[in-house]
Amino acid sequence: MTDSNKNFGFIYFMTERDLFGYQCGAYVKIGLVKGNDDGRSSLERRKEHQTGNPRRIVVEEEVKTFAQVSTLESLVHQRLAKNRIHGEWFNYGEEGISSYVDLTRAINTQLENNTEDEKIVEKYLNIEDNGEEIKASSESEDIYNDLLKIKHDLLKFKTAKEMAVLKLKSFDQLISKDIDGICSYEKSKPSEKFEKIKFQKDYPDVVEKIGTFVITQNLTIKKDLKQKRNQTFRNLEETIKTQKFIDEHSERLIKRDDLSVTLHKDWLNAHVSLQPLELKKKILENKLKIIVGENQAIKNICSWKRRKKKQINKSDLIKYDSELAKKYISIGKAVIKFKVNDFRPYAF
Repeated sequence: MTDSNKNFGFIYFMTERDLFGYQCGAYVKIGLVKGNDDGRSSLERRKEHQTGNPRRIVVEEEVKTFAQVSTLESLVHQRLAKNRIHGEWFNYGEEGISSYVDLTRAINTQLENNTEDEKIVEKYLNIEDNGEEIKASSESEDIYNDLLKIKHDLLKFKTAKEMAVLKLKSFDQLISKDIDGICSYEKSKPSEKFEKIKFQKDYPDVVEKIGTFVITQNLTIKKDLKQKRNQTFRNLEETIKTQKFIDEHSERLIKRDDLSVTLHKDWLNAHVSLQPLELKKKILENKLKIIVGENQAIKNICSWKRRKKKQINKSDLIKYDSELAKKYISIGKAVIKFKVNDFRPYAF
C-alpha cells in the first residue's frame, strides 16, 4: 500500500493544554479524519476543534489506516468503553495515551490484513452460487474449529450483556425506570411502515416490472452453537412484560446505587470483551466464504447461499403509482427503546 492510494484515513489522539502547557487532565479525544485529494490530516481537524476553544489543542499521535477508518474508530471506541468520559473523550489514567495508540495499531493491522479478503467476498456477493457442495480441506476444518471456539466465547459474553440489560430493565418491577448516568428509555415517533412482503405477494407483476434485482445471502455454520437461557433469564423477561411505561422522563428517573453501578460495570465488561471476538469471527467467516467461492457449501462445515431475486422499495412504488402505494403504507406504533450508556458519566 502506498500514499497514492486515496482510500485511507487517520485516527487521531488529541489533548487539551492550558496557557502554561500543562495537560488539562488525563483526557484524550480519539476521532477520525478521512483522507482525500487535499491532503486533509489530523492537523486540519485540530484547527477545526481549536476554533472557539480557549485551551490549546495538541495532536499527540495519529494512526494512518487503509482500512475503513470509521470501522476502526468504532472498534477502538468499543474496546475503550470502560474509560469513555463522553462522546470521543476518554480517560487514559495510568495507562497513558501510548497504550491506546498501540491498541489502535493492533486493531488496524487486523482490519488491513482482512481488506483483500473483503474484496474477494464482495466479488462473490455479486453472483448466485452454483448449488455445488465441495469437500472439506484441512484448512477449512481448522478455520471451522477456530470459529466454533470464538462463537462459544461470544455467546458467553452476549449472555452476560443481555443478563445485565434485563436486570437494569427490571430494577423496578412495576415501572420502567431510567437510572441516572446508566440507562434510559426513549419513545420513538411513529414512522411509516411499508408492507413490502404483502405487496410483493399481491402484485408480483408490478414487482417484475419495476423491481430491482438483488443478491440475498445466508451463511450457516454446521452444528452452530445456540444461546441457552436459564429460568432466571426467562423470569426477568416476564417481569419486564408487565411493567408500565411513563412518558415523562423526570417521573421515571431514579438515582444510581451500588447495585446499578455493578450491573453497568458488568455490561461494559461484556461490551468490551465482545469487540475482539466479533472481529475475529468476521475474519474467519470471510475465509470460509472465500473457500466456498462460487459454490454453495463446504461439506460438514458451512453453507453460503446466494440467490438473485427482485425486490421493490417504497420510493420506487410511489413514483410508479402513488395511490397504490398508499394502500400498503401505514403509520406504525411508537417504539419504546432502551439504551445502556457505553460510557460512565460518573466518578470512576
